[in-house]
Order: sequence, then structure tokens, then C-alpha cells
Amino acid sequence: MKTEYIVLKEAVLNNNCPECYSTEGLLLSFKQQKQLSKLFIKTKKEVIESMDCRKCETTIFPGRWTDDIERVYNYHKKTIDLKPSNIKFTRLFYLIIFLIITISIVLYIFLLRPEFFQA
Repeated sequence: MKTEYIVLKEAVLNNNCPECYSTEGLLLSFKQQKQLSKLFIKTKKEVIESMDCRKCETTIFPGRWTDDIERVYNYHKKTIDLKPSNIKFTRLFYLIIFLIITISIVLYIFLLRPEFFQA
């Protein structure tokens, strides 16, 4: 099963990085997980949030956030549009279902109802 992420929103923040104190380069991103299989595509409900400093290349975890970063994070979290969590079936899934139904009907006719073929 392959996993992809749908980027819901990415925002560059003007806040200071708690690690390197740079005022440029904090990147806040919101992503939603999407699992791809040969039979279905499933979008998960959970949102994965991450904040990275592009200057010092570190991930800023919520324990290191300042009050200003927390306020900006809450603002951006309210503005994201979630994709609905759902399952979409692929053509292969429908082809397999069609073949199972067709084989079942044919077996029913030939094995359980032989009188259809007697004249």
C-alpha cells in the first residue's frame, strides 16, 4: 500500500525560530494522509501538522512554540479546508466484483439449474 499526503495548506510565518532565532523561514504545513491500493483509495480524517525552520532545517515541536507561534498556528488551523474522509474504489475492484457475480450466475445456471438446457 502506498501512502501520499494531500497538502491542505502551507504558510511561511514571520515569527522567530525558537532554535536559531531567524525571522524568516518558519514553514507551517497541514497535510492529510491518503492511502493508495490497487483496489481502493482511502483518505484519512486526521490532519498531520508540522512546523519546520528552513534556515536551520529543524522541526519545531509544539513544546518549543512561543505564544506568538501558538496564536498564528491557531489562526491558520481555522482556515484549512479538510477533504472528506472516504474510500474510493478503483476500476480493478469493480472488475473483480463483476467477474465474481458473472461466474456465480454461470455456475448457478449450469450446476443447479440444468433443466434450462434440456429440450
